Amino acid sequence: MRFFIPGNPVPITFQTLGILLMGGILGIKWGFGSILGYVLIGLAGVPVFQGGNSGIDYISGITGGYILGFILASTSVGFLTKFGLNKSNSIWAYIIGTILVYIPAIIWLSIFDFGWPKEGMMLSEAVYPFLIGDMIKAIIASIFTMAIGYSNLQKFINK
Repeated sequence: MRFFIPGNPVPITFQTLGILLMGGILGIKWGFGSILGYVLIGLAGVPVFQGGNSGIDYISGITGGYILGFILASTSVGFLTKFGLNKSNSIWAYIIGTILVYIPAIIWLSIFDFGWPKEGMMLSEAVYPFLIGDMIKAIIASIFTMAIGYSNLQKFINK
């Protein structure tokens, strides 16, 4: 499921919820491996990105920085939940992970000229429109992680 804000080429999807949960539920090693596998199979041509997109042309386009941010976010959430930001304070791991999606995206969009965002409009076009939805996804991920019992799940995964 995806939709676009008028005039904005970056879609709003549930991908960020999935990548946050990969890190939070699977941990550092498996979360990193899962998100890296996701990106690599998309790069290889399997239509796994929003709208059935894939390949080097898609990853090297406008959304490439966000996709790189997925790797950083998932791995960071796995690290943070393993080392203390779990249970009732897991929301902070997910908020940090969400913010880490934007850092490579901003750098990517600053380096490459895609004609978007407009000059001087980086944050107002490439970050702010997504923040409320992404914070809601972070809250959902935190609640889901608490509901399934983080420590029990990690014991199962680490066997």
